[in-house]
Amino acid sequence: MKKQKDLKVLFVGFGLIILVILITILRGSLFVPKKENKTNSSENQTSLIPGEKYQTISSIQLQKELSAGNKLTLLDIRPFENYAVEHILDSVNIPLVDFPVGSKINALNPVVIITTDLVEEDKASVETAIKSLSDEHLTNVRVLAGGIEAWKKNIGATINFGDPKSFTDQAKVSYVEADKLNEALKQEVATFILDVRTPAEYASGHLKGALNVPFDDLEKRRSEIQPFPKVVVVGINELQEFQASVQLYDMILIQPFVLKGGINNWQKKGFELVK
Repeated sequence: MKKQKDLKVLFVGFGLIILVILITILRGSLFVPKKENKTNSSENQTSLIPGEKYQTISSIQLQKELSAGNKLTLLDIRPFENYAVEHILDSVNIPLVDFPVGSKINALNPVVIITTDLVEEDKASVETAIKSLSDEHLTNVRVLAGGIEAWKKNIGATINFGDPKSFTDQAKVSYVEADKLNEALKQEVATFILDVRTPAEYASGHLKGALNVPFDDLEKRRSEIQPFPKVVVVGINELQEFQASVQLYDMILIQPFVLKGGINNWQKKGFELVK
């Protein structure tokens, strides 16, 4: 009976992984645009909408500029809850209620404003944002045509904070018990420990050899994360670990392990922590 149960769990887990792979393929390869439609070449250019006072840039053209290494500030002005559900990699979320932007963005970079789908309500928000940016002497501004909805349709790749109730997000991560991780570390099994707590929390006690990249810094510091055979995310609790792991999957296509019970469970078991 135990073998049958183990086989059932194995098949379910394998099925979820296949589902995530299929979804990833359907959403498009990582930040690579779909083939251009030759009958609609205007999709690929920056343009000025008749009757509007701002320029737009298509999602395909934006992706090309990003791939070419152009330094742009992607300014997502949607509410944070929308941004958290999914957003474009490296975009900065500053809702209109938090304007002016001040030093929150690099004033030297051209700005691309991101909304939901640039419908009438979005247009009013865009005009308000552009006026505020102009007052701060930021005038090299374009707007993503069709908003993030167009980006998802044409490019596909977005980052989300992770929904524990989502089967798709659940399939992006695995779990490891504290006892098994402790044993693996004792045997020096190649393992990359990523601690996503704040620097103060990390300094109070962390797993030996763990790299501290706070949750809020994951995107901008993703290049520091090594794709070891096993990447284990350690946080203040499982929710923080889970959300960090989903983001890692979306950003760099690795399937991290969530430490069961977080750092608190590790401490309760009396396993080694260093300061």
